[in-house]
Amino acid sequence: MKRIRLIVLFLLLGSIPAFSQSLSRVTSGLDLGLGYKDEQWVPAAMYHQELSLSNFSWFRVTWGVRAWGYYAGRTNLIPQNNALSMDTLQFGKITSNGASFLLGATIRLWKFDIGANTDVFGLAFGVKRNGLYTKPSLFQGEGAEYYNKYVASGPASINFLPLFLDKQNGQSEVFLRFWLTERIGLKLGYIQGRITYATPVKLDNGQKRFSTTYGVPYAGVSFPLYN
Repeated sequence: MKRIRLIVLFLLLGSIPAFSQSLSRVTSGLDLGLGYKDEQWVPAAMYHQELSLSNFSWFRVTWGVRAWGYYAGRTNLIPQNNALSMDTLQFGKITSNGASFLLGATIRLWKFDIGANTDVFGLAFGVKRNGLYTKPSLFQGEGAEYYNKYVASGPASINFLPLFLDKQNGQSEVFLRFWLTERIGLKLGYIQGRITYATPVKLDNGQKRFSTTYGVPYAGVSFPLYN
């Protein structure tokens, strides 16, 4: 998680001086792919636009929209302060979908694109599920009436900066894209994401959002648009 944050921050900070340069060209494209690891399926589709600059044609500032899904089996979600409360929301299955606005940067070297991006703002939705609320402690909190009971919950709807903030839904990625021809490319990468479910009732410490992070390798294809 920390490595992904550093890579994304490095590229985003590098893009700030680029805005002071003159506009050279705006290109766009579509990436379609799938991430997988340990029965976690993470499909994603990303429409992106890239601004290259006349003085630095190899460096591109990226923005776009990502549609994503996260499907997994048994999953444990925890609140932000779990180190103190040790409570957990346990699910036999997780299904969540979302759409996000993203920012990033890309470096073009010959036929290779090396880049990173992260969700800034997004919406999530999915099937509501019952999670078993557990707490291995002798001390009871305000959610005591729900201990060892199933609590209805669903994906948290509105989300901001999941790479940096807890209790959010969304993704970040680092990737290598190789253009096989002018019209199709192969994309390999790594997705770092966060999945968050929200309950309609407050549990211990007033918590209503429970989350976990995941990381999966990713493979897909890329298509340029309007080039």
